Amino acid sequence: MITTSALKITIVAATKLELQPLFQQLQPKATSQNDLYIVNDNLHILITGMGMMNTAAHVAIYTQQNERDFYIDAGICGAFNRSLNIGDVFQIASETYGDFGVENDEEFQDFFDLGFIDKKEDAFKYGLCEPIISEFHKKISLPKASSITVNKVHGKEKTIKVIQEKYNADTENMEGLAFYYVMKLINKPSIEIRSISNYVERRNKDNWQIKNAVDNLNRELIALLS
Repeated sequence: MITTSALKITIVAATKLELQPLFQQLQPKATSQNDLYIVNDNLHILITGMGMMNTAAHVAIYTQQNERDFYIDAGICGAFNRSLNIGDVFQIASETYGDFGVENDEEFQDFFDLGFIDKKEDAFKYGLCEPIISEFHKKISLPKASSITVNKVHGKEKTIKVIQEKYNADTENMEGLAFYYVMKLINKPSIEIRSISNYVERRNKDNWQIKNAVDNLNRELIALLS
């Protein structure tokens, strides 16, 4: 049984696939808004669609129409850091752009490097976008990892090496920065939780463990909500 006390919590995910066990257990009711599902007044689920643009747009619209206390972004991700195990679940401590910039021969320069974005701009701290912390974070004992948000999943060895050396991030995903950025703009506490489905390498779906990652992600979500 899920209990969230008096906190009004919204779980955000790119796809229903990533929350399939949670949907099966809670049977949330669909609404007239195609992206919103309601368990009860204290627990909403928002399915945004994949990518930064979908996430930013859907979350921004939702937050203007609903007053909530805490937001959880949940999904799967790829790992650069080989010391992290496939299937493990992490709270993402920081996000930044992973492919937002300019290729200059063999070098990749992002728009922080080029001076078009201020690294100390309100939503960023030295180029990193981090969650607003609240008392609820004390209930989250998951290990932390860093991430970049990308528009393409990296699968070319040369590009992977460049990105690893530049950002030294543990993981990559396609929505996290948009989520944290909107949360910073509206000044709401939040957390991003990701489970690792694969390592970032030359594309080989035989090595992916999506079901395992989804099952572990939802197990942690249910434990947190309970």
